[in-house]
Amino acid sequence: MEKNDYALVDKTPKYRWICKKLDVKKILDLKIHFTDVPVPILEVLAKRGFYKKDDLLAFLEVPLSNLYDPFLLKDMTKAVKRVLSAIEQKEKICIYGDYDVDGVTATSLLYEFLSQMTPNIDYYIPNRLEEGYSLNKEALDELKSKGARLVITVDCGITSVEEVDYGTKIGLDIIITDHHQLNFDIPKGAYAIINPLQPGDTYPFKFLSGVGVAFKFAMAIKYLYERKYDKKLLPIKSFLDLVALGTIADVVPLIDENRVFVKHGLKLLENSNRPGIEELKKISGLVNTDITTSNIGFSLVPRINAVGRMGNSKASVRLLITRNSNEARWLSEELETENRYRQDLEKNILKETLEKIQRRRINDRYKGIIVYSKNWHPGVIGIIASRLVERFSKPSIVLTVENNIAKGSARSISSVDIFAFLRSNRDILIEFGGHKYAAGLKLDAKNLRHLQRRFEDYLNKNFSQDQLEPELLIDAFLDPKDITESFLDFINKLRPFGNCNPEPVFVMKRVSKAQEFAFIGRDKSVLKGFVTKDGKYFEIIGFNMAEYKELIKENNLFDIAFTIELNNWIGGTNIQLKIKDIKKSS
Repeated sequence: MEKNDYALVDKTPKYRWICKKLDVKKILDLKIHFTDVPVPILEVLAKRGFYKKDDLLAFLEVPLSNLYDPFLLKDMTKAVKRVLSAIEQKEKICIYGDYDVDGVTATSLLYEFLSQMTPNIDYYIPNRLEEGYSLNKEALDELKSKGARLVITVDCGITSVEEVDYGTKIGLDIIITDHHQLNFDIPKGAYAIINPLQPGDTYPFKFLSGVGVAFKFAMAIKYLYERKYDKKLLPIKSFLDLVALGTIADVVPLIDENRVFVKHGLKLLENSNRPGIEELKKISGLVNTDITTSNIGFSLVPRINAVGRMGNSKASVRLLITRNSNEARWLSEELETENRYRQDLEKNILKETLEKIQRRRINDRYKGIIVYSKNWHPGVIGIIASRLVERFSKPSIVLTVENNIAKGSARSISSVDIFAFLRSNRDILIEFGGHKYAAGLKLDAKNLRHLQRRFEDYLNKNFSQDQLEPELLIDAFLDPKDITESFLDFINKLRPFGNCNPEPVFVMKRVSKAQEFAFIGRDKSVLKGFVTKDGKYFEIIGFNMAEYKELIKENNLFDIAFTIELNNWIGGTNIQLKIKDIKKSS
């Protein structure tokens, strides 16, 4: 979205409050067709691009019929025919995945789906610590020695030019299914490439996750297989629970097809027929609760990711595909143990990282953050990079150095395309891959200083300080009379929330304390209290709000930015405003 489409409506020490400009006439036109929908909700929808009646209905109803024809993807027909040929010839097929949740769910999906048609199916997940990301020659040698003839990559492979050429030379046919950005060259040795971002691909939606691409591949295989052999396979929608998991985990835009995947996948996850998911929900405390993108992202995803971060992701795949309840329980406990270990590592490394940033005044001196060490575990540095972005609102690169090679993860803010930066500096990188918000990289340790200098030069040259300041996007301004349970029902119709479809943020001006606010929690950083305006009272809660203590103590009249939720407590329910930012009323 162009910056000229937005207006600055307020500024606080923490955020610039910005609001998208709207054509009021378009809102009034929508109101003619949707008389029961509150104007602020129509405003939210219009700001997300829904001005037409049919588009808005499709967004709210999210029918499965909104999925596109998978054969619109380049090379799809060729790839499907090769799979059917392998099944007929009883050739061994191996699914080669990535070790994160997107890759694990994609691997599980294709393995389970193809197992309906052939027993000659296997999967391979590289060890993160020993093999690194994507294809490697030693793994391809191993697959060949075990009889594989066809290798299908999921969530990886698009940058593995040399490895694909090698695989072809040793007699493997390789079909790449991926969603990552291309560096420059594509693997010309691949039998087929399914990636909506490749040159010449006219697929209408470019933001699929890795598991989303794998699902489209399964859709196409199912169609041609059933047509050719007159045999029925499992309904393709039965795999949407895996698609939802991987799509949420990879933080791709939750719009268009991804919204369809997640909306319907969440329904399957509520009462999953996969013992592994049910056991994972139990151990995560997600029993008898609504399954949302938020609690999946904070509870299920880290546990599935944990074993891959520590080295081996095979336990995660086994958890998702097993039909044995006992095995599911053992595996979920293994993931829980690994996740606790990962949390301890993360806590210690984050503490060390923040001390280094403070000691060297990195946040004060630079627009971007690059930190590295020989002592950091490579499995958690991606999380550390994300934590730095959350804390400092700056693009961040975190690396670990071993044998004079620096490997790491980059995470970014909305205004900075981190993949574009890496691509423009490929001359000092051994390898890199990813997309706008997240990427991985490897370089010779002697080039770390060059990377730091170039990163700062790139940010100074291309971005003003305003562009790098944290922004809070305001969807609408509310009066107390607007906030009702029926209004909350309409907000819930906008779910699932995520990247490009965030939970709506509202502003109410000139609210006053109904009583003195309290700061609670272990570190006294959780704000609790009640506000009032025009005779109405609202409970508020805000997390990580310790820095607001003086502001709140010294004033009584505030403007608040918030989301709205229904708080269930001891059998009762009440509307609660979840504070995102707060300022003294002018």
